[in-house]
This record gives sequence, C-alpha cells and structure tokens, in this order.
Amino acid sequence: MRGILVWSSVLAVLLSLLFAGCGAGARPNILVIVMDTARGDRFPWSGYARPTAPNLEALAREGAVYTQAFSPAPWTVPAHASLFTGQYPSLHGTDCGSLRLPDRAVTLAETLHSAGYRTIGYTANPWIGREYNFQQGFDTYAETWRLVAQESEDTGAALTNEKVLRWLEWRAGNADARRQPFFLFINYFEPHLPYHPPEPERSRLLRPGLDPARVRRLSRLGHPDEMRYIVGLSDLGGDDLAILNDLYDGEIAYADRRAGEVLALLRRQGILDRTIVAVAGDHGENIGDHHMMDHKLSVHDTLLHVPLVLRYPPGVAAGQQIGAPVQMHDLYPTILGLAGVEPPRGASVEAAPLPGTGLPGAARGPDEPIVGEFVGPPVDFIKVMQDLFPGRDLSPYDRTLIALRRGGWKIQWGSDGRHALYHVARDPGETDDRAAAEPGRVQDMARRVREWLQRPARRDRPAPDKAAM
Repeated sequence: MRGILVWSSVLAVLLSLLFAGCGAGARPNILVIVMDTARGDRFPWSGYARPTAPNLEALAREGAVYTQAFSPAPWTVPAHASLFTGQYPSLHGTDCGSLRLPDRAVTLAETLHSAGYRTIGYTANPWIGREYNFQQGFDTYAETWRLVAQESEDTGAALTNEKVLRWLEWRAGNADARRQPFFLFINYFEPHLPYHPPEPERSRLLRPGLDPARVRRLSRLGHPDEMRYIVGLSDLGGDDLAILNDLYDGEIAYADRRAGEVLALLRRQGILDRTIVAVAGDHGENIGDHHMMDHKLSVHDTLLHVPLVLRYPPGVAAGQQIGAPVQMHDLYPTILGLAGVEPPRGASVEAAPLPGTGLPGAARGPDEPIVGEFVGPPVDFIKVMQDLFPGRDLSPYDRTLIALRRGGWKIQWGSDGRHALYHVARDPGETDDRAAAEPGRVQDMARRVREWLQRPARRDRPAPDKAAM
C-alpha cells in the first residue's frame, strides 16, 4: 500500500509544477454519475449480450473503460464515502454502526469548492442524503427521492434530470456562471430494489410471453423480501429470479437513457470535451446469486465488480479498454489530477490514479491488493432481521467481511474465523471454494488481511487541515 498512501504528497508537488499559473477558468468541468447498484457484468464491455447501456457504450468508445473495476464496499454508504474521500471504509469509518460521514472528512466536493468550483449534487438515494452528511462541500445538494410519488415507476431519475438539465441551461445563458467550472454529482437510484423500470425499457428487456400479473408482483418485491430470501424463508423459484433479472436489466437501461440525456445536452452546449466525465457503479447486486439477494452481508464480485467509464479528450485517449484491476474510488485522485487540483493536506489517500490517464505519480502496482470491505458488525441489519425473524439463528451474518484479491486469488475473510477462498482468475463466478484444499494459501491471505486492517494509515490517521485547503 505504500505507493498508494504516498500519492497525496506526490500529487501535491507535481500539480504545483504542472499547473503553476493556471487560473480556475482554465480548469475543466467535472461530471460524476453514479449508477446505483449496477453490476459490472451487465454491460457490453463485460461481454453481456443484452442492450442494457447503449449510451455508456458510446461514451466508453470515446474514452477509457475499466473492465476490472471493483468497489471498496458492497453497499451505498461506505462506497460513496470512499468515492468522496479516496479512503477505504476501515479508514474513513462510515459503515455499519456509523452511517454518518464524519465532519473531519475532507470530501472531493470540499476540495473542488476550495479550488474555485461550483459544486452541485443530486441524489435519488436517501442513504446519501443530508441526514448522513453527504452534502458536505456542495453549494447545492438536492435529494430528489423526497419528491418521488410512492407508486411511481421512476424512482427519481426523471426528477433529477429535470433539475440537472434546467441548471445546465441556466448556466449556458449566464456569462458569470460560465466563467466558473462546475463539479456536478448525480446518483441514479433506479437499479436498486424494487425493480420496476418504466417503458420502453421494461418491455424491451422482458422476455416475451410472461404473465403480466406475475411480472407486476415481482416488480414490487423489496424490503423485507430480500432478507426473507437470505435466511431461506422465500418461495422464489428459478423462473421468478429470471424475471427479476430481466427487470433489473431494464432498470440499468433506463438509468443509461437518463445519463445519455445529460451527456447529450453537454455535447449540444459544446462543453462535453472540456468536461471530465466519470460514470461508475457504487456496488453491484445479488439476484439469487450465492443464495443472496440485494447487496447485504456479502463481498462476492456480484457486489464488488462495477462499471467504470472515464471520458476526457485532453487527458484520456479514446477507445481504451483497460483490464488492469482498479478500484472505484481511484476516481478521487484521478479527478483531482486531471483537473489540476491539489489534494487536501493531512489526509491519507488510499487510491491511485487510474491507468490510461497519463497522470504522474504512483500507480496501483501489480502486487497491490484489491480490497472490498463490509465493516461490521452489521448492527442495524441484524436488528431488523431479528425483529422480522425471531428465533432464527443469525450468527452467520454477524461479522466483518473483507475481500482481498491478489495474484488471481481472492479470500473472503470473516472476522469470526470463517474464510472462503476462490481462484477468481479461473473461477470468476466464485463457485468453487478452495479453502479446504488450500489451507496454506488461506493462512497466507488471512495474514495479509490482518496486516491490511493494521496498516499505517489506520494506526496513524492524521487530522485533515481544512483551513490549509
């Protein structure tokens, strides 16, 4: 991890040389779109045959797509906190039992605001609202989920785009506003349970001949149905799961359409090529995979493997398909580097600039682990499950999980001593647990996890100096 941890100081020195004399007006705009709950294997660059994301496919051809991108966490709160801070959950501390982004965190929005950016955020996901302090650093932060009608098939994307497009049109007509670069963050909540995509995506990705009543019933499946499935009390069969997968694909396609509307407006306004555009999933989804549902209590790649696309013609060559393992929160130093903004002083940055960007500094080395953390114990999840299923043994879920990938192998380390081991280079679906057959490798990788959890950044976490930003 040394190469990643020293990136903050290296970046500060290099940027001071590379961008000396550049005013804020020379800096690019920044657009970050998070497609909530989007699995990495449901996109064309991962070999998926269904037409789920034509707009992102076109965007990928104009920039770089990272086919082996992994989230640092399998659910929304810690994943977004990592994106906003450049740190893993076990460092920033926003996870199970501590859902609020700490005031001491210096966020991407705060850093860009201090560098002269106008910062605007729109979220349709209540988990990253003001209640959890994710508005930190934004001039404008709107929670469109609050305005969604209860029975609406659209879960916020239409309302979000209405506000985003209106703001971009206002900016285009305001000379003073155009002189200030913007950082625009959007969270599209659509692929999250329940899966009820609007038309035409709904019909386009549903297999023909299905019973409409059955489809309607499954499109309403949500909490606590996912927990009922996890504990083995659900009657969902294989055909039901197939329909849920169709509906899920429709949700991805709908979010892709809405993202395409924003990209099209930037193109019409002539500012797309001067805008750093990043589109990523915060985490994936289990839809019956590994006997799990939703994105709780698991660190399988169905949850950690996410889409990641980066477009910025001045710094990212078009047509790149990059298979090197990267992490979603590597966007943090990448965005700052491409924008010519120094990172905050005193903050540990546990991320590396993405390959294919030409940015200087320490890249993620071949021996650096790829890590996903479900930092427990999952107090809130367990309490809900206890209330729903009294008397059920929930001890198998009451633990921290760390996924560590290195050299083609991946351990799913459990704080209760139960570990799983997969040769993901040969078994990307994680179907063959090799822990019993490879006890020495399990021991070695478990040791690496323990070292990870005791890494210097955690032991010696400095307090960021916001005044020096």
